[in-house]
Amino acid sequence: MTKSRQAATLFLLSMLLFSAAPFLVFAAEDDATDQTEDAVNTKPNDFAIALRAQRMLEIANRTAMRIEFFIEKIYDNETLIGVLEDDGLLSDLEGNVALFRNTTDLLDEASAAINASDYEGAIANVTEAMKTFREVYRAIHRIIGKHVAALNNSGIARGLIVAMQRALDRIERIEMLPLINENVTSLLNEAKQYLNITAAKEMLAEGNVTEVAHNLARGNQLISQAYQLLRKEARMMIWKRMGRFLNNMERSSRRILVKIALAKKMGVNVSAILEELGYKNETEFKENLLKMIMAARGKAENIKKTLLELQKISQTFWRMDRALTKHLHQWRSHESWGGQSQSQSQSQKQNQTENKPGNSGRGLGKGGSSGNRHGWP
Repeated sequence: MTKSRQAATLFLLSMLLFSAAPFLVFAAEDDATDQTEDAVNTKPNDFAIALRAQRMLEIANRTAMRIEFFIEKIYDNETLIGVLEDDGLLSDLEGNVALFRNTTDLLDEASAAINASDYEGAIANVTEAMKTFREVYRAIHRIIGKHVAALNNSGIARGLIVAMQRALDRIERIEMLPLINENVTSLLNEAKQYLNITAAKEMLAEGNVTEVAHNLARGNQLISQAYQLLRKEARMMIWKRMGRFLNNMERSSRRILVKIALAKKMGVNVSAILEELGYKNETEFKENLLKMIMAARGKAENIKKTLLELQKISQTFWRMDRALTKHLHQWRSHESWGGQSQSQSQSQKQNQTENKPGNSGRGLGKGGSSGNRHGWP
């Protein structure tokens, strides 16, 4: 957590150091200097001088606030203060900070001069203060500049090590995939050599940040190549499975057509079934089925579109098979019921014949069977 706060502080410090402070100080000083020269050369009326003095004082106060914030951030960074103290530069920093804060008294004097209508005196105080602000800023920049760069490099080094570890974790995940082959393994092993964290730390200790960054980029590049190979392999496997699925679909279509022919032979109204499914006749159904299969084969470059076509074919097969099966079951049930009715009718006729008058004594012999040759004794 402490390192994170230090890194954030250094970033803010460097941003202030290399961007905001110079422009604000130098722009304000140039503006103040130009306005002082105008006041001396052109001798405008008191109202114009008053406006110019007030504006210059406002700019100087804003500049002083920003430099004060800049100094506070330096002192908030304990690591930087420790480095400056070790190098014997802390006293130089404190001297310039004291000079800056003493110079801010000139701004108070300028404010008092404006209140007393001494506008030229106020402009002179502001101009002197801005020149001192520039000198203080340059001095502080010289004192901490190289140390800020070194500490920033330290933050970059930690970021590189973290990125390398993430790349190695990515390699582990890829190695767990089932489609990995020799080419992929070779690329990943080469990437591991570039992502050697021990070697990277040694190079960073020598200040070789550029080389470590290059190794990280090369390692990530090799991982991407391995991933592309895996993706190509997976795509080929998917297309092989789709090819087998399409072949099965064609065989299924032939079975459906055979089933339709069988249903027609058995007297099932196939035309009615086709109409229920949205087809005018059997020919239209066959043409539509062939069209869908050809469309699926024709979209071999797009897996998503091919899957959609295969889904349409599967739904068509399912609906047709379900309808045919339903009607065939109904037909078989009807035929079975009709056969039972006929058998019952024949049985009733036979019973009526046996119960005719004159035949009542048959079968009443001792044996209890009509085939008994012995009657009553």
